[in-house]
Amino acid sequence: MERFRASGETGIVQVLVSIFGGAFAVERFLRLRRKNISPRGLFTKVQDLWREGKFAEIEALAQSQPSTFTRAVSLLAQYRNHPVADLSVTVNDLIAREMDASLQRAYPLGVVATIQPLLGLFGMVMGMIESFETVALAGALGNPAQLASGISEALTTTALGIGLAIPFLVLYHYFKNKTNGYALLLEEQISVLIVEWFMKSKDASR
Repeated sequence: MERFRASGETGIVQVLVSIFGGAFAVERFLRLRRKNISPRGLFTKVQDLWREGKFAEIEALAQSQPSTFTRAVSLLAQYRNHPVADLSVTVNDLIAREMDASLQRAYPLGVVATIQPLLGLFGMVMGMIESFETVALAGALGNPAQLASGISEALTTTALGIGLAIPFLVLYHYFKNKTNGYALLLEEQISVLIVEWFMKSKDASR
């Protein structure tokens, strides 16, 4: 606490910025889950529904079990009579938009991780200026301990900035990699369904 008090107003700003970033981290922990992207078991379920010709039930999944996967397969079922190429592009665009939006929600964590060291550097520079001004006013016979004390306080904001930036940087890359992993999973699942539902059926009819 003594170190934090030494950081002054800059330290308060750093803590407030961390609270702001923490809110986004909590939101990502709550929202970026498998059940909101591609719930387990649904892939097999929609395969069975398609084989049974229950297209209306597949279309209703987007409302009954909302997720990126169900919205994609509902679109496939709703426009199943359209050209495969158009369907593939449209569904992949839907997935890309939703995954980009998810990734964008983690972006503030990267911003906080970038800002924190800069705030620390700003606090250090301001603290150094004040320290040298104090020594200059004391004259040639001023106490060197005043300068050492001032520099120590100035460096506190830098240490605080680096210490706060590290966890936010880790969280940003964690959520980024997790989002990219879900995007790859969705692309793989949708590709398999398009091949099974449209391409294999056309080959079989020839």
